[in-house]
Amino acid sequence: MRFCLLASGSKGNATYIEENGAAILIDNGLSLVQLQGRAKSAGLELSKLKAVFITHEHGDHVKGVGPLARKYSLKVYASPGTMMAANGTLGRVDYEPIASGETVVAGSLKVSSFSSSHDATEPLIYVVKGPGASLGVAMDLGVVTHLIRQQFLNLTAAVIEFNHDLGMLINGPYHYVLKQRVRSRVGHLSNEDASVFLTEILHQGLKHVVLGHISETNNLPELALQAAREALAKARRGSPSLCAASQWEPTPVFQL
Repeated sequence: MRFCLLASGSKGNATYIEENGAAILIDNGLSLVQLQGRAKSAGLELSKLKAVFITHEHGDHVKGVGPLARKYSLKVYASPGTMMAANGTLGRVDYEPIASGETVVAGSLKVSSFSSSHDATEPLIYVVKGPGASLGVAMDLGVVTHLIRQQFLNLTAAVIEFNHDLGMLINGPYHYVLKQRVRSRVGHLSNEDASVFLTEILHQGLKHVVLGHISETNNLPELALQAAREALAKARRGSPSLCAASQWEPTPVFQL
């Protein structure tokens, strides 16, 4: 299995995952031209895509799904609530409903969905398993639930939201109401909360951790990485590589 975050942030998200020549995408908040350019620069082929899995209906996760799905004749998986909320954004697509606890097979990949805590309509996160590796993608979380924590144990790699530094958020330019929303149980994970989650799922077999959805207003990649490194140093149960994903360019392509 290999994977790459083609974009991660409030202006667009897209995670590419491939196994044995077949690939899926989790979310697409980029235009088709942007996505094609990012994939080309990473050495990835969108023609290998079989399906797109949507986490929730917010524009930075879905606004590019419709054109992509129609261009490459892809199935689109999302919860019924997400699909209802995003229907005006997607246009006509080949839609398949997926509920929390269900697993979909796409080529050699098994994609399992689980409910999450975010201010959206029936949001999901996904754990993807191949013959010899597994990847969990957890972004836009207000809180890490017991269900998510259990599903992220014993993974080969994980993408975890490190959205904001609490001090930067509190002292930053956001309106008070928006600050409270970001900090709430249906908002986003702070560096501190994400670091705790990282230590809870840490084990010797965890090879790669990507820090995602880093706020351009309320965080810095350096602060997110520092928090993750400090958590790893204290836990002493593994030493995965760390990478801070960018809004503007793809991550390296990680081989599992």
